[in-house]
Amino acid sequence: DEFKERRFAAPPLLKRMVLAGWNGRKAGRGFYDYSDPAKPVAMKF
Repeated sequence: DEFKERRFAAPPLLKRMVLAGWNGRKAGRGFYDYSDPAKPVAMKF
């Protein structure tokens, strides 16, 4: 919606992650799970 060309729009997965509050290290989640900061684990989608 933000862009006139679809190729510049954010992917649906990224939009869902932002809406869920999964913004990375500060939130404790994102593309990685930071529940143990010494050993982040990649999330499976």
